[in-house]
Amino acid sequence: MKVSIIGAGSVGATTAFSLAKCGFVNELVIVDLDQDRAHGVALDILHGLSFTQEVKLSSGDYDQTTDSNVIIVTIGVPEKVGESRLVPLQKNTEILKDIVPKITAASPNGILLLVSNPVDILAYFAQKISGWEPHRVIGLGTTLDSARLNYLLGRDLELAQTDVNGLVVGEHGDSQLVAWSQTSIKGTSFDEFATANNFDCSHDYKIKLAQEVKDTAFDVWQMKGPNCYCVAAAIERVIKAIALNENALLPVSQPFTSEAYISLPHLINKNGATKAIHLNYTTEEIEKLNSSYKNLVELANQIEL
Repeated sequence: MKVSIIGAGSVGATTAFSLAKCGFVNELVIVDLDQDRAHGVALDILHGLSFTQEVKLSSGDYDQTTDSNVIIVTIGVPEKVGESRLVPLQKNTEILKDIVPKITAASPNGILLLVSNPVDILAYFAQKISGWEPHRVIGLGTTLDSARLNYLLGRDLELAQTDVNGLVVGEHGDSQLVAWSQTSIKGTSFDEFATANNFDCSHDYKIKLAQEVKDTAFDVWQMKGPNCYCVAAAIERVIKAIALNENALLPVSQPFTSEAYISLPHLINKNGATKAIHLNYTTEEIEKLNSSYKNLVELANQIEL
């Protein structure tokens, strides 16, 4: 599998390192406006590959991305705490208008994975710019948020986070929601597990934990700068599902209607996000999901594509 990464910043570089070691990607290309930086990232990884495996890895321009199976877009202006989301959204939309035609020209049969934020709206815009079928233009969505939920629940329940199956849906952002009805521990719903194991779940525990899922990325940013290791791990999980044709069920961003993308569980395989999976959400969760989607549509409508 050939994967190209657009952007050699913290997320792009960490993703390149992660994919170079994963075993299911055999060719990587790193593209960045700063070609020296991209070349330096490539060399830094190449210098250590004799400890792991042989991978063809290079840096350059879009012509080197030709016939990529997946193109990952990590480049963009980051959101800042307290700043209107319209500011980075407009700037990142302009970036997409420049780079997406170059990507599609070089790899007309590829799959586009958007990571840049706000990811739901940018994935929607990238699909409109590319003209590709929606299942081939995927936003990373709430895949990472769901993993953060797993970590936090594992912490509180004193369990391995790998034994927690949490689900966050909706916007990758302020209006996201924890789907508690679909969150389980070893096949047992969270509520049943908490009751059976005498977990002291205060009346506002779920509210506070859902807020912590949203806030923890900003906490990390204030401590060390960009979140990159966790993002790279989430990207690798999606790439693995594509590379191995897994039919994995992951909460990625795809069309909800024709007006915007939103994050919900989809089957991920070699063809992209091929099928939305419908789950038995509660009435309250459906209402919050619809409200989240309405927020995304309103935000997207403020940008002229």
